[in-house]
Amino acid sequence: MIADAIRSLFEYQIQEDRRLWDEAIMALPEPAFKIDTGYSWGSLQRECAHVVDVMHASLERLHGIKAATVAVTMDDPTREQIRAAWDRVEASWTRYMAALDDRQFSREIEIVYRDTAMKTPVWQTIFHFLNHNTLHRAEMRQMIAALGGSAGPDRSFSAHCLEHSE
Repeated sequence: MIADAIRSLFEYQIQEDRRLWDEAIMALPEPAFKIDTGYSWGSLQRECAHVVDVMHASLERLHGIKAATVAVTMDDPTREQIRAAWDRVEASWTRYMAALDDRQFSREIEIVYRDTAMKTPVWQTIFHFLNHNTLHRAEMRQMIAALGGSAGPDRSFSAHCLEHSE
């Protein structure tokens, strides 16, 4: 039951991430993607790379990998390169979430976060990933607006649930 609820939150997250990419990020001219807006990570390029790297690192932590690597390895990635990395990481998350059950959700794992080793239940790492993406999606919307683009707000989770109810 708990795993099903978390999967629903995850599906909502992925849907909103994709909507922002498809409707707003990819619609901007390439030079705008790299402009330093002075907000959060500076440019959408850096913001998007940061988010996908944290998505990747969070999933590695769930698999017991303590020295997390990055998903975006190039110095000056294009939107297409970041989106390709994002899609790969998202697919890995989707596979992980599909296999999750209530017991695994509560299982404790050892992670290292900012040089501090700690034990934490799986659900805390998943919630960090979800909250982190939500925060940065809002920041990206602000940056897109500052660059003259259009990115409406996230749809509500309630609307998502209504659409996916049986």
